[in-house]
Amino acid sequence: MKSLFVRSGLALLCAVALASCGGSGGGSMLLSGGITGLTKSGLVLVNGSETVTPAAGDTAFQFPNLIAVNDNFDITIKSQPTGAVCTIANNVNTANIYTVQQTLVTCTTNTWTLGGVVNGLKSTGLLLSNGSDVVSPTPAAGGSGAQVAFTFPIKVADGAAFGVTVLSQPLSGTCTISPNNVGTMPAGNALGLVVTCI
Repeated sequence: MKSLFVRSGLALLCAVALASCGGSGGGSMLLSGGITGLTKSGLVLVNGSETVTPAAGDTAFQFPNLIAVNDNFDITIKSQPTGAVCTIANNVNTANIYTVQQTLVTCTTNTWTLGGVVNGLKSTGLLLSNGSDVVSPTPAAGGSGAQVAFTFPIKVADGAAFGVTVLSQPLSGTCTISPNNVGTMPAGNALGLVVTCI
């Protein structure tokens, strides 16, 4: 009798252990993973017929339905977020307690060049700033005041705000920026700034 109780107890203990670990016998679990760098909307992940759409700022994702232990999964990116590119790793495997949470999606927001032209610049010293980013346009040869182009050294993230100001005037003359010096970075280079010096 004692042996029967011991065997029954061990069987129950094994069953509980297998269930909690997602072992054999019909165990199932949620398929999920981590996300880094997602600042844009539009990302869609797919596993078979299931989809999940993480929101901008999310650091994790989880498919709604349970996946059975030992079932294969293959998570892919169906749609990239607007203005960004994501890659995926550890996304193909056989489901168990170790693999169902190991997928990682890494996203990088597109960046674009901000710049424009300066008209009438005849001397050095002009400094333009976009936040902490500064550029010093070079006057045309001979100080003729001919139009010169400029770009800021640091690219601006897609959809980020920018605001360009005159940080320092040139040694001779006064420069102003056209009204489009404040805005939101489009999905491409923004080279329409116009600085006029007199």
